[in-house]
Amino acid sequence: MTIHLPKDVEIAIEAAVQSGHFASVDDALAVAWRNFQQQQKPQQAGSETPDPLLGSMRDYADEMDEIVADAMKQRREEPWRVLPGE
Repeated sequence: MTIHLPKDVEIAIEAAVQSGHFASVDDALAVAWRNFQQQQKPQQAGSETPDPLLGSMRDYADEMDEIVADAMKQRREEPWRVLPGE
């Protein structure tokens, strides 16, 4: 494969190879491509159809508040949870 890069990019890649950061120009470009692919995954994931269960409890917010309040009340009433000095 033959590619044509802007001169500043070519110089920067060659400098990174010369400094020992990469074993070769091919290695540097492979790393750059893999990094690009990793950055694309979150964007692609956002384009998928959302999970239908996500946000399903939104319709039952009052019930969820009651459950949490009851759990917190029970937690406060459990003697083994009370720290000395409380």
